[in-house]
Amino acid sequence: MIRASFAAVAALVALTISAQAEPLRLQAAIIAPPDNLWSKVGDRYAQAVKERTNGQVIIDMSYSGTLGTAAETIEALKFGTTNIVIQEVGQLDGYDNLAGLASFPYLIRDYDHFKVVMKKDGVGQAFHDEIERRTGFKLIGAGFRGARHMASRRPIETPEDLAGLKLRVPNQQIFRATWEMLGASPTPMPSLEVYSALQQGVIDACENPLEAHLRSKYYEAVPYVIMTGHVNSYYTFIFDSEFFNNLPKETQAILIEEGEKAMEWGSEEIQKLLAKYEEELEKHGAKIIRPDVSAFRKKLEPLKEQYPADFREWIVRFQQAGEG
Repeated sequence: MIRASFAAVAALVALTISAQAEPLRLQAAIIAPPDNLWSKVGDRYAQAVKERTNGQVIIDMSYSGTLGTAAETIEALKFGTTNIVIQEVGQLDGYDNLAGLASFPYLIRDYDHFKVVMKKDGVGQAFHDEIERRTGFKLIGAGFRGARHMASRRPIETPEDLAGLKLRVPNQQIFRATWEMLGASPTPMPSLEVYSALQQGVIDACENPLEAHLRSKYYEAVPYVIMTGHVNSYYTFIFDSEFFNNLPKETQAILIEEGEKAMEWGSEEIQKLLAKYEEELEKHGAKIIRPDVSAFRKKLEPLKEQYPADFREWIVRFQQAGEG
């Protein structure tokens, strides 16, 4: 019934646009506040799509998780109550574990490697196409968020220091497996609950890109930032695939082109900010610790053996991107 209704809605959309009647309105959701860079990426996307379609496609942005958690807004795509979610690909691992590849530790080495992986017709696009085939979600664009690091109640210098540490992780299997192998006690929790959980001592630590550390003011709750750099994460625009594919072809093309441009802009903008984040955290009193990352990498080497052969093949494809 849901799929049939999507087809009917899309058919109506085509007639609406062709007749230049009421514009098509797409509801977009992000858990970040309006002043966050990735919210601005969504705003930029909305403005470009509106201009390209002469006002016939309107993207309404919803910020700060007002439409629900990341998982809830993604699930809502299937019912049409949201149409676009700005989120990390790994959030789809509950639909298929291959989506967790995007959060596999130390897979994407740095921004230069990320650009090679995500270049047009590169392995990143092939990965997104495979995720769409397996999950029914279409992914448009890739916005580099920077490396994920820890915010912690206690200093961490080596993996051994993680023993017994209650660490909040996103509700993704790959994060739980990563931190269990490192010796911590991973605790899945929606991001909107993390600050109070740190403050109340429910958890000892969390891990996020530095822009999220600053946005959520974790430095007020715990004193240390541990520069583990364990994942180079990225955002994308997530659509329900069947709904998207039933839109007029010209609308699809505009949504793809402008989505890719918006995420590329966000990737470049974050590069200007990343160098300032550490200094800003220190101004707020955070104590930055640089552990021996090679020890973390070594302890995580067996992790890939927990995954099936096709997952391991994708790891190799990502790792070899740009190597000639």
